[in-house]
Amino acid sequence: MFLASSQASILRKLYALPNFLGENLIPTLPPKKMQKIWQVTGPILLSALSILITFIFVQPVACWLDPTFSLFANRGIGKIGITVLVMWHIFLLLFNCDKKLLYDFWQTNFLFFKKTDWIKPFFLFFIVFSSFHALFLIALYFTGCLIYTPVQINYNLSFAIKMLVGVIATFFLAWTEELIFRGTVYKFFVQALSPITSAVFASLIFMLSHNLSNPLALVTIDWKLGAGLFLLGLLLNLIFILTGKLYTGMGAHAGLVFVKVFLRRIPFVAFLPPEQLSFFIDKDLRQSLCFHLAFILVDIILIIKIIKNQKRNLSNN
Repeated sequence: MFLASSQASILRKLYALPNFLGENLIPTLPPKKMQKIWQVTGPILLSALSILITFIFVQPVACWLDPTFSLFANRGIGKIGITVLVMWHIFLLLFNCDKKLLYDFWQTNFLFFKKTDWIKPFFLFFIVFSSFHALFLIALYFTGCLIYTPVQINYNLSFAIKMLVGVIATFFLAWTEELIFRGTVYKFFVQALSPITSAVFASLIFMLSHNLSNPLALVTIDWKLGAGLFLLGLLLNLIFILTGKLYTGMGAHAGLVFVKVFLRRIPFVAFLPPEQLSFFIDKDLRQSLCFHLAFILVDIILIIKIIKNQKRNLSNN
């Protein structure tokens, strides 16, 4: 408790720095725009630095308790740990910012659960994007990249629990990631930047955060994975811009992920060995160039729709 209160006190003072610097140290830059950009991005950069420092202290202690633990893990306790760490810093960040932004955060990310009208759009986007993922796999099957693998499944209580855990984990993964990257990071950027530009920056952060141990690898040796994550992040941001609702992106995100979760539990199809696959295909579809092309096409369509909506709103005003 003492550590948390001390961290909150320190961050409160640090979060005041962007305003001080924006008002006092960069008056010669293209005045108000640059100051506004720094005031918006400064707290995000400071939060990232605080997360890094906290990690330096937490990871060794956690490893002392359990040598297999890692905050860099993509699944399991490590994934939960880094999510909780990020959420804590989001709350610290928001409680030291404008109250209007704090209210918007609660309204965007939490208050919609009070009603039931989010359920239908959530499942609509879930069905559309899970079908998109499934149809893509079916196309790969008919091109010979996937093969059918008979699997013996014991449909018992243990299997039902595993499926239920998979469904719940998929929902909370989609919700927390949308909350962090669309409901918070994008919202911060859009205070000073255009919606499309904000979506690009938020998508870059979304991409880099998926390899915390070596984020630069996503733009070098693992560029295919980096490109896939960026395009996915951009797609989810564009959905958020168009609908203005977090739960639509949650549905799309959950739909794409659930197909993979389902196939982990019932692996009735398998990819050919990597050496037999085309350069454009990978068993991790986020690294498949043909999947990238599909994402690019959808992203372009959504961007055109957003621009048309913006022009229509301007003409109406």
